[in-house]
Amino acid sequence: MLTPADKKFLKDAFADHKKWVDETFSTKKEVREVRDSIDLARQKLTTLSLEKFSFESRLSSIEASSFRTEEKIDKLIAIGDGNAGNIADLQQENKMGAVTLRRHSIQIEELAKATKTKISR
Repeated sequence: MLTPADKKFLKDAFADHKKWVDETFSTKKEVREVRDSIDLARQKLTTLSLEKFSFESRLSSIEASSFRTEEKIDKLIAIGDGNAGNIADLQQENKMGAVTLRRHSIQIEELAKATKTKISR
């Protein structure tokens, strides 16, 4: 690293090669700017790594939550299927009970006619 005065001296000494002097030698100020940009890049990289870790942990928790939700939905579907079967059984029993009740009503009416008994309703 050179001081600005040293760099000016080299430019004057190598007047034909000013571009080479600029590209080859740096002052403290120029090095500091590069170092600052490298530090900023390093800080951004660290921040991005932390954000990536945070994102990945959130994603894995969402996946786990999704898995638990699917399990709960499967249980609810199984319960719903069981209830649908129970409802179908009750409907069938209701139909059979209605048929039996109708048949018994007819038999009671026929018996009442045969015995000439009045049925109260």
